[in-house]
This record gives sequence, C-alpha cells and structure tokens, in this order.
Amino acid sequence: MNYYKVLKINSLIRSQKLKILGFGFLLVTNKRFLNIFIDPILLCNFRCKMCYFSDPNYKPSKLKFDYDTLKRISQAFFKNALKLQIGCGAEPLLYKYNSDIVKLAKQHGVPHISITTNGSLLSFEKIIELAQAGLNEIIISFHGASDKIYNKLMPGGDFEKFLNLLQNVSEAKKSFPNLKLRLNYTVNPDNLYDLNNIFDLLEKYKPDIIQIRPIRKLGNSEYKDFDLKKKEKEYEYIINRIEHFCNDRRIISILTKNLPSVNITRYIPDIAEYSYCYISPEHIGDKNFNLNKYSSFRKFLIKNKICKKIYKDVFLEKTRKVDSDISFANYEVNV
Repeated sequence: MNYYKVLKINSLIRSQKLKILGFGFLLVTNKRFLNIFIDPILLCNFRCKMCYFSDPNYKPSKLKFDYDTLKRISQAFFKNALKLQIGCGAEPLLYKYNSDIVKLAKQHGVPHISITTNGSLLSFEKIIELAQAGLNEIIISFHGASDKIYNKLMPGGDFEKFLNLLQNVSEAKKSFPNLKLRLNYTVNPDNLYDLNNIFDLLEKYKPDIIQIRPIRKLGNSEYKDFDLKKKEKEYEYIINRIEHFCNDRRIISILTKNLPSVNITRYIPDIAEYSYCYISPEHIGDKNFNLNKYSSFRKFLIKNKICKKIYKDVFLEKTRKVDSDISFANYEVNV
C-alpha cells in the first residue's frame, strides 16, 4: 500500500462529512480505519528548542510499556490500523522493544509502519534490524540543514552524526529497497534561510519523502519566536523551490505552502477526531478505554455509541470553523 497516495486522496476530498461517513463504513465492516501514533516511552535524549522537552519545568514520565502490554495493545488496535507510527512526541529509540512493535504490527497486517526519531541512536545495525522486522519507513526529524543551525536548535545532537545516519539509511536501502526515508523539517524565523542548504542533502542522500511545516506552539518551549508571517514572502519562495526540486526528482513532498494565520482554525465535524489514535503509557486510545475491560478498541467504540455520533455529525451537525491549536491537514501532498 502506498500510504502517501491515500494521504493525497484524503487531501483532495474537502468534505469532512464524507470522510466521516467513509470512516463509519470501514468501522462497521471491520476494516482498517485508524492512524495510530504510539509513544512507547515518554523520554528524549535531545532538548530541541522548539520542543516541550526544552522547558526546564517539564517533568518527563518514567512510564513505559512492558512487552505483555504491547501484545495486548496490538490485539486490541492493530487489526484496524491503516498506519502505525512509532514515535510521536518522544524519542522511541530509548525504548528496547521497537522491533517487537514492528513484528506485532506485521503479524496483524498493518500495511504501513514507520518510526519517527531524531536518529542519534539509530545505528546501521539497528536500521537493518528494524527493516528485517518489517519497518516500511524511517522518519528523521531535523531543524537545520547546516551544522551551525542544526546544532543550535537541537541541543544534544551533532550535524556530522546526522549526515552519517543519512548515509547509513541510504546504504541499508540497497538491501531493503522497500524501506523509505522521510525527512521532517520544522521551519522557524531562525532556520528559514537554512533551507537553502537542503538541496545538497536531497541530492546526495535521496530521501523518498520530505515534509516542511511551519512552527506551531505545542506546549512550553525554550524557543519563543512563532511569527513566520514577517517572512512570508521568503517562506513561499523557498517552499516553491523545494516543491519543484522534489517534483523533478520524484521525491514526495508534504508542504504547508500557505502560512496559517496566528489563530489556526479547523472544521467541526473533523475526521481527525475519528481516525487519529494516540497511544502512550499515559493514554491508550481514549480516556475511557481500559485494556483490562476491552479486548478490542473497535468494540469499545461501538459500545460507546460512536455510530450515533457519526450519524449526528454527518446528517445533523452544521459544518463550522473554530479556533484551534491543532490543524491536522494544513499541507499539500505531492506524489
């Protein structure tokens, strides 16, 4: 399955109600309807300045999943997963059972499995281990395309190690051609111009996918300048260059082409409220879901009258815009 073609189709369907109706059909027929994001551990070895881990008052949880809990989670969720992403807000490579998560997902037929990481702990041997387990995609987060900006915005990281990681992934892909490399870059006013250096990285290491997205305030962080609007023309210029560069080289690009206003808006009803599923040692799918009580997340949803909610949102609810600090689909996917 090409997950990015699915994303592309999703972005072309403008009606949230139509998407929710499709979700309802997949739910009732026991198909795959969940995009699962799992943080098996809630720690990080970096203190990236745009991340809440850089907040001196933040106290990371020491909770983590044991293997037995992972297996029960896989039985309850993975049958209905369209995608599984390991790593969402924390660093998954601080956890020792990542290959086991991948294997469990493969056993349940999850069609797209990725891991999101800063990559500092991802050795060549670990890449091979994850690929052999069935991993489809490695997503590497970085915030600078030069040593000066990368090292400044990602305390704990080292740009030379980052380049070595890209080389290791490129080498591993020769043995595992179905393994994809994706790069994620979050833009702020201080690293915007550093995007001019990204073309050399794209040319040399040939990632399959790249995502460029503007900074958003997600919790307290050391970094405080969230106003990219003051550099809107420069932002749009470099994004257009990247789009054309990627199109010419058949690199999938996921781009926020137009900067959102200071107050982000989203639609209600919203398909993300249905299909997005976050799992961590502190939150397993839904605040009311209990692994000891329910063996299936789908059955939990049905028992808690999700079909009634779908009917209400599709046929009775009036579509409207609301202010939000979250926007799940403010990008364009170029496949």
